[in-house]
Amino acid sequence: MSALSKAGRPADAAALFDDMLAHGVAPDRAAFSLLLHIYSSHLALPSAAHSVLLWMTRLGLPPSPIDYADLVFSFCRAERLPDALQVLDEMRALGHPLTTHVYAPILQAHCASGDIQSAKALIASMRLSGCHPDVVIHNIYVHGLCKAGDFRAAERLIEESGFNGWAPDAVTYSTYIAGLCRCGRVEDAFRQLETMVAKGLQLTVVGLNILLDHAAQELDMEVGNEVLERCEELGFEVDVVTYNTAMDHFGKEMQWLRVLKLFADLLKKPITPDAHTYNILISGLCRAGKFRLAKFVFGCRGFVADTVTCNILIHEFYGAGREDELGFLFSDINAAKIVPDTITYNTLVDCLCRSGRRSQAANLVRHIDDGYPAEPVAHLTYWLVRSGHVQEAFRLFDDIVAKGVALDGRVFANVIKAFCRKGPVDCADMTQLCSVLDRMLGIG
Repeated sequence: MSALSKAGRPADAAALFDDMLAHGVAPDRAAFSLLLHIYSSHLALPSAAHSVLLWMTRLGLPPSPIDYADLVFSFCRAERLPDALQVLDEMRALGHPLTTHVYAPILQAHCASGDIQSAKALIASMRLSGCHPDVVIHNIYVHGLCKAGDFRAAERLIEESGFNGWAPDAVTYSTYIAGLCRCGRVEDAFRQLETMVAKGLQLTVVGLNILLDHAAQELDMEVGNEVLERCEELGFEVDVVTYNTAMDHFGKEMQWLRVLKLFADLLKKPITPDAHTYNILISGLCRAGKFRLAKFVFGCRGFVADTVTCNILIHEFYGAGREDELGFLFSDINAAKIVPDTITYNTLVDCLCRSGRRSQAANLVRHIDDGYPAEPVAHLTYWLVRSGHVQEAFRLFDDIVAKGVALDGRVFANVIKAFCRKGPVDCADMTQLCSVLDRMLGIG
């Protein structure tokens, strides 16, 4: 059972317990605890886990504090907080030690629901029961306060930490900085960053990326670049996601020279660019009209283009009216170096229809896989209706039904959306719309 559970096969582990019973092998406490843990942590079945706990009690095998802790976690994850609190009361009544590990999921549940008063009361009860809240507990609380927008309370909590016997760590400050950024208080986040540096703490990569992301959005792009450079000078860990964040913002601002500079800086460091890095670079170059350079990056040795790259190039080249230059991409698709996905086909249908090539779009949809996949058909019918070719949409429906393919609800939804986008309709349009609704309801 343990091996199956660790191998990611919890259902098989639970089935093995049933097999053990069927062969007359009486489970001991360890077997019951393992089954309870499987139900709680792996299968997310708190009611089943609770049944195991009652089963153990009836057989005279008292559950351990770890069993109760597993059950508390499971109820909290299932958003059944009253049940979790009842289990906590049972632990207290049985005299089991209440550790921060038991309190943490309950506190997290209070904070997730925005019930800060209950979270505060829970921490107070921890102290009364002799369980001293540690930095993990306070980090959860700081996150809850930030989510609720109570930054004064979060700052006061951190400032008074020394009096309350705990020390903020990198996660504490990173959580607070990220919360400030998400609310647009980037300047305050910078001040907390300075405090953090003064204490010799390292901003987590996640916190740094969120800070950089919001700095680039809320402040001048130069500031975003300065944040990156300053963090590197301070010895903060900068990863490929950090560079991707900065490059993405510069690309959206059409500052492609800065994108290139960041990419060049990245190559000089012991950081390996990933597919997302190249996709951001190619997207930024295309938006700046540097299509020849984008094609050069696509063909660079060491870069393995993926489906996202394909979708970016199709969208940008078609949008710029340069679809005739996409031979380099389609040769890779035909050679199966890139496997198109639904987004690829949707993008192609949209681009072809926008450029007035409805017959090519219809032919493409007809030959995808086994023909007429739902989403590309939905996109095609949307454009047919928008362009006033409703009868072509109905002929498409007839072809699909004749092939034995069911009309998907997304198809009808897109047709209705297209009618709505056309604005006020006349009687003929209303008749056509009613025909679509009849098809959807199966009465026409």
